[in-house]
Amino acid sequence: MPASTPAPPRPLPILLRFISCGVLSVGFGAAWRFTIAPPRVGIGGAFAGIFFLLLGFIVGGIAWYIRDLRLHARDPDRISDERVAFSLVVFALVPFLVLAVIGLIWLLALVIGAA
Repeated sequence: MPASTPAPPRPLPILLRFISCGVLSVGFGAAWRFTIAPPRVGIGGAFAGIFFLLLGFIVGGIAWYIRDLRLHARDPDRISDERVAFSLVVFALVPFLVLAVIGLIWLLALVIGAA
């Protein structure tokens, strides 16, 4: 009996993942803006807003990664290793790295502005 090959990833579920992470991101950003944001947003407030936006995407990405990991643990043929790695890299690690780069740029701008 030939080994079954996993079906190629369908674009619609991946698009829905991006949309769900985007909705979480906007929700986190709106929650920040309407609850703890200062009335006048300065340099620190701008970074905090970006942080909360990206934090929403990272939380959504980690949730999707955990879901894929649990499904893969139950049935490895249902979820491929590549999809699990894709979930981790695209939905959790890349937004975190973007946040780190923005944080470094923010710190650099803060140092240059203070000088």
